[in-house]
Amino acid sequence: MISMFIAAPFFSSGVIPLRVKMVVAFLITLVIFPVVTQSGYSVPGAAGAYVLLLLKEITIGIFIGFLVTIIFSAFQLSGQYFAVQIGFGINEVIDPLAQVSIPLIGQLKNLIGLLVFLAINGHHFLVKAIYRLYELVPMFSLSASEGLMKFLIHSMGGMFVIALKIALPVVGTVFLVTISLGILAKAAPQMNILMLGFPFKIAVALGVLVLISPLVIRIMYVSLERTFRFISKVIIYWPG
Repeated sequence: MISMFIAAPFFSSGVIPLRVKMVVAFLITLVIFPVVTQSGYSVPGAAGAYVLLLLKEITIGIFIGFLVTIIFSAFQLSGQYFAVQIGFGINEVIDPLAQVSIPLIGQLKNLIGLLVFLAINGHHFLVKAIYRLYELVPMFSLSASEGLMKFLIHSMGGMFVIALKIALPVVGTVFLVTISLGILAKAAPQMNILMLGFPFKIAVALGVLVLISPLVIRIMYVSLERTFRFISKVIIYWPG
């Protein structure tokens, strides 16, 4: 449970104190502990085997949290696709979730995705997923690593597709604006197209972003739901 809190979005946010994360993880574990013990989950008596079991469980929790983190990376990547083109590439802010510097538009997409994640009770789903792991998933083994890598590759491939879906309307519009400014620069060389182009691109890009915001939220909603279904299938058809 703690490893999932460290890797998963919202739970891993730096704005949440570490003590709060530990207390919440401990309380959730207390709730599911009686149910897990009734299912006959065996615990080795040897200290070495017990430490190895802990490492295996930590790996599983990080894997589940990382699958959801990949989707949020897609939301940030969609903003980075066109941030440089409209002059926002130099304007970076600190992401409170991942503690890294990202463009301002990427941070906006990330926060919207987090609100959608909370609206569809994604944080509840992750806790339920950890509980279901004790029922359906055997202990982590080296034979399962190859199958888990296939799941990660599939998720990372979907990350770029989702980012392109979100950013394509703005990227396409900015591309057409750039072509129009290039034609205008040829027709009127005396005009300073470079200085006029930056504010014009920003205004057009932000206007398109406002118009397509319902579509962006819908894509995030569908993407997160598909991610949850994918995680459910990963748990049911656990490799090895």
